[in-house]
Amino acid sequence: MNEPAAYIAYQPLGHGLVCAVMVLVDGSDVYGWYAGPLRGQYVSAFFMLEHYYSIHETAFYHSVGDDVYDDWVLAYPPKDIGLGPRSPLPQGVGHELERAQAAFVAEWLVFSEDEAHAADVEWYRARSLPLEHVGIRCDKLPKFTETPLEWTYASPALDLNIIECLRKRWPLDFALAA
Repeated sequence: MNEPAAYIAYQPLGHGLVCAVMVLVDGSDVYGWYAGPLRGQYVSAFFMLEHYYSIHETAFYHSVGDDVYDDWVLAYPPKDIGLGPRSPLPQGVGHELERAQAAFVAEWLVFSEDEAHAADVEWYRARSLPLEHVGIRCDKLPKFTETPLEWTYASPALDLNIIECLRKRWPLDFALAA
């Protein structure tokens, strides 16, 4: 499995954090975790893009909640294959996903209710920047590319086509315009 890659988008004049994504590539499959707003709520889930780097149609699976070992659904293509609560992940991938997700969250994200992040929360407030439930560690913001409407960070090795594929399929508010 390749080293984890990250993609994060933030809207300084809008909702704040609109998505945070951690990606692992293993052969033709892509695994990872995403988080962001969905109709006023903060949601997160693990995902799998099966056959992403192959000639086969890519299947998009995601966990129902933020637990790699809990129920999963096939979100695309829209067909019932009887997956049920079974995880589509190969043996051992769940543990690697959990480890990479925990490291990603610790390195990049802050939680407004967590006292350990009080200095970051105050930094956002002092600058009148939005911080709903989750934000970006303020020491990481210099790595972002800033435009007036959106600040983004992408790991140098990240295939941005993966993010575009996810944006077409995931349930987050941060999706491609139709």
